[in-house]
Amino acid sequence: MSIPIFGKAHEAQAGADFTWFVYGSSLDRVAFATWAGSHGYVVPDFTKARPARLPGWRLAFDVVSKHWGGAVASLAEAPGQFVEGLAVPVPGSARGLVEHKEGAVSGLYTALEVSLQPLDGSAPLPAVAFRAAAGRRLTAEAPPSPAYLEVMVKGARQAGLSPEWQARLTALSR
Repeated sequence: MSIPIFGKAHEAQAGADFTWFVYGSSLDRVAFATWAGSHGYVVPDFTKARPARLPGWRLAFDVVSKHWGGAVASLAEAPGQFVEGLAVPVPGSARGLVEHKEGAVSGLYTALEVSLQPLDGSAPLPAVAFRAAAGRRLTAEAPPSPAYLEVMVKGARQAGLSPEWQARLTALSR
């Protein structure tokens, strides 16, 4: 079933190409493709995506999602910690898709310029990550939605993220 969605995301003007840091439910390719298809988007090419770490940040489950039935991940500054995900090069023409998927169109999340450390040891990589908007966060973190966490764990495996990171995500479900 295709849901006709029109507005800011579909009308966004193409900008410069960028690297998108994917760390949440979009890591699961099937879930992402299902979402994209139901919203009238073509899935970006993930063949050049690379596993990477975002140093100085941690996952924060401080956003409630009706879709996931509980708390979903955002980013919180945390010196000495890190978040793993995929560094996905995307064309500027896909900026609307990314902002829609990340909840920036509705004001739930905001874009953040970051520097990633690719897991292959190559040079740091500038990227765009998304974190919950200050006014949309819970006053305290909540347990992650089990369905959301399951998709994150599955996506981390698919993305080839480190065994350490996969174990950390799995431990959140206990």
